[in-house]
This record gives sequence, structure tokens and C-alpha cells, in this order.
Amino acid sequence: MIPQSLMMKIIGAAFASLLALFAILLLLMMRRLILLHLERPSIHRAIPALQHLLSPPNASSRDLLTSRALPNARLIKAFALTNTFVSCEVDIHTAFVGRAMFLLKSVTERGWVHFQNIAVDSVEEALSHADEKDFDIFVQDVTMRVALVAILGIDVSVGELDSEDIHIVSMLITLLWSLSKQPDPIPADLLPRLNRHLRRLIPDEIAYPNPLDFVIPVWETMWRVIATSVAYAQNFSYIFSELHCSPTMDQFRHFDGTHPSVEWFITEVMRLHPPSKRIARASLIHPFPAFLPLSFDKLTAKLFGPLLRRECADIGSVLRSKCIWGADADVFEPLRFHSNRLTRDQEMIKSLPFGCGRYKCVAANWAPMAAGIISAAILDRVQSGSDFRLVTGKSIGDREGWSGWSVVAEAAKSLSSRNSEST
Repeated sequence: MIPQSLMMKIIGAAFASLLALFAILLLLMMRRLILLHLERPSIHRAIPALQHLLSPPNASSRDLLTSRALPNARLIKAFALTNTFVSCEVDIHTAFVGRAMFLLKSVTERGWVHFQNIAVDSVEEALSHADEKDFDIFVQDVTMRVALVAILGIDVSVGELDSEDIHIVSMLITLLWSLSKQPDPIPADLLPRLNRHLRRLIPDEIAYPNPLDFVIPVWETMWRVIATSVAYAQNFSYIFSELHCSPTMDQFRHFDGTHPSVEWFITEVMRLHPPSKRIARASLIHPFPAFLPLSFDKLTAKLFGPLLRRECADIGSVLRSKCIWGADADVFEPLRFHSNRLTRDQEMIKSLPFGCGRYKCVAANWAPMAAGIISAAILDRVQSGSDFRLVTGKSIGDREGWSGWSVVAEAAKSLSSRNSEST
């Protein structure tokens, strides 16, 4: 018979041991959670790994949407987006894609001549308010007008769109995008100000209850492709002049035996300067064993936020890989897309800037031609003999980095030159 006092000591010691064991287990789990939270994403640069990440076999629609939405959570904080790029819901994706396809069908039915006319008018409006304009701001202005009227179907002329609203919306989208990548809190007044000016441009609350859901996907990538295309086009003005004279798909794809097609040109622009250099994917991690209560997962989510296994497709590296593209991989050379030169691997990945698999960009077949036509409209207005000139900077930018680039009226440029000489 064990004395009661001894029994209590044994029970107390056993309980203390269990508490100590639980504390050690908890510390180990917390250590693992911290390591998981700080873990850098796995970066993929091999073609099979890229394809597997972006289009995994046997993945459900919800799994694919979740893996895309999780890394984009920052865009909810920055822009309050509700579209498919930040949602794992299949119904939201279906509705968004359906609306996008309707808009593309509408602009296609109106024809490329109609689209070109809006682009030409947009260029004129963007140039009408100043003798000199920063190049990136100018291209943002042109692209926003085209996006609103030609693509989103806002029922006004491009000249009726308020220039200050255009400028503020473009500036704030770019600023908020940059701030969304920083750890610091975003100033609370920026998004309301953006939405206020955007609603003046898109007053239809029924068609566009949250206009940024469509404006950002349509405009944010397009203006950068156009700016980069215009920057490279100084030695290729002939092919854009031909497209401007004949805005057809046949002309867009035309190769005359010497000059590249505009299609190859735009493809090369997006190879060297993909709008998304890295495409992120993520999946939720459940760090605790299944036998532990669900509250453990909820507690860690509150302490650390969602624990994610992050992976990244390094599109930028693959599209400049010398192993794939040869020794001149960093050289701008649109003729590399001639069928006689294109390898199987190059053919396979040339459209990677649009993603791949089931959720590839719905505008992948339409957007390059649109970028070509808008670029041609700009180049026609700043060509030799025109009253405006493109002043080039030292390097080609992206969202930022266009220092030294501007569009200047000839009279203003001449006056500036005379002032420089006199000083």
C-alpha cells in the first residue's frame, strides 16, 4: 500500500514532467513556426519546374486560385481589390473572366481601326496640355485613356476625361503598388483619394462597383509594355509606321524578309522586360499534428499571420538565360523569333509573361496587338518632322526609372537648347 503523501508526490512529479514535456514541445513548435515564417521562397528556374508550379497536374480549380491569391494579399490591403487575382473562390473567377471576355469581344467587334482612332485621340489629348511631359507620365496618360474608353467601354470621348483625374489615378496606382511591397503601413488617405478620382472617370457604379478590379489588370501592365516598346523602337520605326498605316492582324504579323514583324518586336520587349519578373505561388501550412485542437492553428495564425509555403517562378531569369536563348540573350533582337531560329524550348516559354496553364492571362492573344497599335500611334506623333520629339534617357525603366526621358514640343526644345548655350 503506497502512502497517500507519496502517491501525491508521484502524481505531482508526473504532472510536472508532463508540463515540462509540453513546454519543450511548444517551444520546438514555436521555433519551427518562426523558421517557417522567416523561410525564403523556393525559386524555380528550370522550365519543367516552372510549368509544374504554374500549372500543377491534378490540382483543383480552388487550389490553383488559392495558390495565386495568397501571395497577392498585399493588393487587398493596398487597393481593396475583390477580383480573381486576390480570391480563391471559383465563382468570383468565373464572373471576372466572363466579364473580361465580354469586354475583349466588344473591343474586337468594333475593330482595330476604331481602337487605333481612340489611341490617336488619346495621344493628342496627352500632348495638348504641356510643351514638355515626362515620358512615363505621358505613356500612362495615353494608356489610361485608351483603357477606359476603348477597353472598359466608358461612354465618353477621350477628350472628356479630366486630365487631372487621369494623372492622379495613374500616379496613385503606381505609388500604392510600390508601397504594397514595403513593410511599413500605407498612409490611410491614399486609397480613398484614388477611388474618388477614379469614380469621376468611371461613374457607373453598377457596371463597375469596384473600378480598380478592372483598371489595374488592364492598365498597370499595358502602359509599361508600351513605354518599353517605344523606347526600343527608335531603330525599328519602319515596322510601326507600316502598322499605323494598316492596323490589321496581318500587318502586325508581317515579316518582309528584312525587318521583324511587330509581333516579334512586342514578344522580344516582353522577353527582356516581362511585366512580372517573378510569379509567386503559395500554399497554407498546418504545422501542428492533426490530433491537436484546431485552436492551435488559429492561435499561430493570430501570432504570425497565415503560415505559407512560398514558391516563385523566376520568369525574368529564364527569359534571359543564355543556356536557352544563346550568347546574345541580353541583346534586343526581335528576329530571334523567326521560325527558322526558334528552338523548341524558346517556343515553349516565349509567352511565359502571360503565365501558363488554365489560368493564363485571358488577353494573351489580344494584348500584344493592342500594345503595338498604341505604340505606333505614339511613335507617329513623335517621329522626325513632327512638332514633338522623344528625348531619351540613359536607361529603360519599368514602373520607375525613366529619368531623362521626356516628350518635348520642338519650340520648347529649341528654346531649352538656346538657354543651355547662353549659360
